Amino acid sequence: MKKILLPLLLCFFINTHAQNVLWKAFDTNGPMGECLFPQNEEGDIVFTEVIKTNLSADTILGLAKEFIYDIKKKYKAECEIELEGVTKLACNVKLPVGKEYFVISNVYAGPVMAFERAQSEVIFDMVIVIREGKYRYTLNNFITKRRRIPGEGKNDGQSNVIHWQRVNSLTKETPKKGKEREEYLQMIEFEKASYQAEYNAVQNVIKGLRNMTELNDDI
Repeated sequence: MKKILLPLLLCFFINTHAQNVLWKAFDTNGPMGECLFPQNEEGDIVFTEVIKTNLSADTILGLAKEFIYDIKKKYKAECEIELEGVTKLACNVKLPVGKEYFVISNVYAGPVMAFERAQSEVIFDMVIVIREGKYRYTLNNFITKRRRIPGEGKNDGQSNVIHWQRVNSLTKETPKKGKEREEYLQMIEFEKASYQAEYNAVQNVIKGLRNMTELNDDI
């Protein structure tokens, strides 16, 4: 049994290490500019904070559940509960950002169908650890998904990395003159606006986490 287990563990280690190396070596197709999402030396984006309150652990747990319900309704977010324990809540959040209207047309009949969709989506893990009189929230494992763009721009990746990979790709492909140049410059500005909107959306969630134990008397 030991002879079988050792190769399996070794295989798992090599695979995990290889994935980490590939992730760290993700090509941004140019330099990384200013990053809105703070990241550590490992390239990980983490938001975490301990909030003190005069409420019991049971009350905080109940309010945390209400908060998850609220962000699903308020931001149309998908929240997949991964753990609902006595002192900990954990879920994966898919947070839509922005709005755009997509129209499907027929050459002969004109517009056939129109619907609204998000311009981009920020995905992250959210963990709330609860104790008497305090709780700690942690947001990490950030991934941003955006719509397809011309050229070498990727569709998804770590929130800072994917942004600069797309901006750098568009910048390299921008013509030196003409109408097409203006179109590329507009696409670059749109990417920058999307990046800011994604960061703002996450900050709204964090603001809600900080204030979720402030009981509101309005009913």
